[in-house]
Amino acid sequence: MTVSGRDVLLVGQNLHGAKVFTERLHGWGFRCHFASNMRAALDLLSTHPVDLGLGNTHLSDGSGFGLLVALAGLPVSAFLCLSVENSCFWLPAIHGGKKYLGLPALRSSEFATLLDELARCLAAEAPVN
Repeated sequence: MTVSGRDVLLVGQNLHGAKVFTERLHGWGFRCHFASNMRAALDLLSTHPVDLGLGNTHLSDGSGFGLLVALAGLPVSAFLCLSVENSCFWLPAIHGGKKYLGLPALRSSEFATLLDELARCLAAEAPVN
């Protein structure tokens, strides 16, 4: 999986509050933009293009699947977080603007590995100044 940049949109209260998760994203070179609900996400998307969208399946003002509608057709990748007891699964939803729903869900550790690989790919693609 590759994306063209390092801007990531995190949508949902749990994603904004996950300090360890956002610190890892920053450590991998991602620029994080936060939205607590769909309305805020749509407002942010109108002014900031993103390369990666991460959202909760359940949001205070709707479903995370609405985020997929907003991102459909854009050159992005997106995953939805499905909370399960004390953990979560990450659902691959969009890759390069194309719907990828239906692929196997990723455990948190598998998702972290995927993000690490993505960050390495982006670093290799970055232009030398």
